[in-house]
Amino acid sequence: MTPLASRRKRKPVELFVSYSHSDGIWLERLRPVLKFNHCRDRIFAWNDQEMKAGDRWDREIRAALERMDVFVPLVSFELLASDYVKTVELRRALARGRKNKIEIVPVLLFPMDLRRECPQLSEFNPLPGWGECWMAYEQKTGYYQAAHKPIREGLREAIEKMMNSRP
Repeated sequence: MTPLASRRKRKPVELFVSYSHSDGIWLERLRPVLKFNHCRDRIFAWNDQEMKAGDRWDREIRAALERMDVFVPLVSFELLASDYVKTVELRRALARGRKNKIEIVPVLLFPMDLRRECPQLSEFNPLPGWGECWMAYEQKTGYYQAAHKPIREGLREAIEKMMNSRP
């Protein structure tokens, strides 16, 4: 690697967090999990709360979907009921995923059978673990933070996979 190439700053890995607004508390609970201290400047987590007043929301979301490296849907029945998520966000993520341009990492918020409820996502190993959901961790321990470790480790693996696949 030439000295110039080694000084060139790599593009950050962009995570697109898709969620139902009724599940906004779970987005807030996810925020600390996404703060990776060892590579803070190389990861950018985007969600629709990044938009500013006057932004054209559909255009901004579609642009973020094109930039994303990791698609992180916070899966709930409310998310799956959203026509916008199904027809825009999920459709674009799956299309890019088929071309191996992104990683898709579902985070199950509540108990659900993905094979039945969202077959398109059932091929991806969900977090916090297969057959587990974030709510179950909270119910077992009394703390929603109990799921932070497996979610963080799973997302870290997806991020590192994207970082290592870049020239």
